[in-house]
Amino acid sequence: MKNKKIQTGKIFGKAAKETGFKGSGVTRYIEFPNYWLLVNHQKSFYSIHFYANVGLIYKELVDHTITEDELKNAFKGKSAIFPHVTFRIESCPGMPEDLTIQIGRAVENGQEERLENVLKEALTKLLSFMEKNYSRQDIRKMYEDKKLSAMILKEV
Repeated sequence: MKNKKIQTGKIFGKAAKETGFKGSGVTRYIEFPNYWLLVNHQKSFYSIHFYANVGLIYKELVDHTITEDELKNAFKGKSAIFPHVTFRIESCPGMPEDLTIQIGRAVENGQEERLENVLKEALTKLLSFMEKNYSRQDIRKMYEDKKLSAMILKEV
C-alpha cells in the first residue's frame, strides 16, 4: 500500500498555531517586547520534504511599525523587512540531533500526527531557547562560539 502524501504546510501551520504563533500561510510569528520571532515552512524543490526556517526581527533595528503583511512576506524577499537573523530550526541549540530524520520519516511515511507532534516539540524547544537567548549580544556570541549556525545581518 502506498503511503499517503501529507500536506506538510497545513500540519506545520497547525503545530505553529498550537504553540502560540499567529498568522496564516507559510510564515507564522509571535511578537515579543523587543523582537518578532518568525517560523517559516519552505517546501523543497526536489522532494516531498520541507525546511523549517526561523527568523528574528529586532524592533530596535526597524524604523517603522511592522505590518502583518511584512511579517508574512519576510522570507520571500517581497517585503521591506527581512529577518535580522535566520537559521534552520534544527540548528537551534537544544534540538534533538535527529530532528530532520524524525521529520523526514514522518513525511515519507505519511504520519500526520507524528509530524505534528515532532513539530510542536521542536517549536516548544525553540520558544524555550528564545526566552533566554533572544538578545542581539546572545545571538552574536553563540554564532561566534559556533553554537548557532545562522545568517546574521551586520546590524546585529
